[in-house]
Amino acid sequence: MPASSATYHSAVSQLTSAGAPFEIVDSVRNGTAMKAFKNAAQSLLAVVNEGRQFGDAPFVTYEGKTHSFADFFAQVDRLRSTLITQQQIKKGDKIAIAMRNRPEWMVSFVAILGCGAVAVPLNSWGREEELSQGLDDSEAKLVICDWPRYQFIEHKLPSVRALVVEPKGACGAGASLWQLDQVANESAPEVVSNPEDAAIMLFTSGTSGRPKGVLFDHFSACQALFNIEFIGAATYMTNLDAMNQQLAAGVPAKTLLSVPLFHISGLYSQFLVNLKYGRAIHLMYKWDVDEAYRLIEDEGITVLMGAPTMLLDLLQHPDIDKLDLSRISNISAGGAATPSALADLYKSKLPKSMPGAGWGLTETGGTGAAFTGALMSQFPGTAGFLSPIIESSFRDEAGQPVADGEPGEIWIKSPTCIQSYFCGDNSGSDFAEGWFKTGDVGYLNDEGILVICDRVKDMIIRGGENIYPAEIENCLLSLDGCQEVAVFGLPSERFGEEVAATLVCNTVTSLTIADIQAHCSAQLAAFKVPQHIYISTQTLPRNATKKPLKKQIKQQFIDRQAANADS
Repeated sequence: MPASSATYHSAVSQLTSAGAPFEIVDSVRNGTAMKAFKNAAQSLLAVVNEGRQFGDAPFVTYEGKTHSFADFFAQVDRLRSTLITQQQIKKGDKIAIAMRNRPEWMVSFVAILGCGAVAVPLNSWGREEELSQGLDDSEAKLVICDWPRYQFIEHKLPSVRALVVEPKGACGAGASLWQLDQVANESAPEVVSNPEDAAIMLFTSGTSGRPKGVLFDHFSACQALFNIEFIGAATYMTNLDAMNQQLAAGVPAKTLLSVPLFHISGLYSQFLVNLKYGRAIHLMYKWDVDEAYRLIEDEGITVLMGAPTMLLDLLQHPDIDKLDLSRISNISAGGAATPSALADLYKSKLPKSMPGAGWGLTETGGTGAAFTGALMSQFPGTAGFLSPIIESSFRDEAGQPVADGEPGEIWIKSPTCIQSYFCGDNSGSDFAEGWFKTGDVGYLNDEGILVICDRVKDMIIRGGENIYPAEIENCLLSLDGCQEVAVFGLPSERFGEEVAATLVCNTVTSLTIADIQAHCSAQLAAFKVPQHIYISTQTLPRNATKKPLKKQIKQQFIDRQAANADS
């Protein structure tokens, strides 16, 4: 039977009914009634420890070296003992991780959970200010970091202790060397985590430019991971022929993990799910299209997940037609809307694979909407079906429900959602009686599929990275001669959006575009540096409350670009 919305809804009904593996029950979280998966684990540590059963099977390969599951958990146990006996880490303490993708990141995360502590992944693309704020706001007692990140946070020592991976020089007081094969001197007692205990703190950009802490307890993290398993089961039931062909081929699954581990998609969908189910991962330090090409060719990669820009890079590689893509069974884009060019490339380059798409936010534990395979091909440009543990409401600017099928801000209620921010911009305006206001505008079409059509929040999404203009505006306003600034996103086929800025400077300034970009590069992650800049001496248009009229400023910028292109 060909896949359809009807077959999907039938599959959901079978999977979530009473007695079924993904049975849904009524639950109460923080005084709010909501739906939840009955059979999800209660402790995140219990989830990851399921990976111990796979013993000598290969788990993670990095820079030519493969670590088995047994190797990985031996490293976890040694670090856990070190943290408890030498670093005096106690249940509930927060431990930051500040490093690019490498096995030590993964070992650190699981070891932290084993201490009953809270893992705090920091954005490794951030520079000194952002990393320092993350340490301050999370109240971290310890940071496990690589050498480049250590250099950014060294000034925080010894108020924050550090374990440093592969130092390239001398470390200051409060810092210690840590290696994967480091021997622990003492064994450490077991620690029991309860569902309501904090487990993970991630950071999302703040509307004021300051990142916001997003704190998940074990219950919410386990619900989010179980939802990923549900999506897998629903995918199987709505793509039976394709899935059975994959199983009959007998090709072992191997995921190319190239998105940052500090992203919820890298952490949940790729690292933790593969750890639980004994699937091999090839880990990339950072995305490099030529290296990805080589790994697909040499290592038998079967699963690819990444931002649309990454997958476009790969499928538009000049030698792509020389590459055997037949082993790739699953390819999924997330973090931004799937461009039409990417959808076309799926069909032409990967006709036998099952492409996937989805929508979710850090605040929702990544849980949102998704679908994979034939249904995505039938409904291009959409975000998929909402998870069955999500209640949704579409609201106007006054917070009132809009008519069915009409666009409105998406409010959701789910056991995977946070109820408030831990730190940073914590006004509470994004939350209302158990609902989270996503800031995205959308609607459900006649098939019950989510369509995303706009954003309420002043946010740019570039290549899957969320960027709040206020952070960049604050940076630009520190430039001598800059009087006013407006930062906004411009459409980009490659990245979805690119960062643009209009600066109002005084008449005597000698600032150039190169000066402005160099100033930003010294303070901001590279993906936040404006690529399109206009320097003006005219005051920005503003409304009655003196806020810049961003839509008008953006349109003026686009019109100016078009005029210059025609001249």
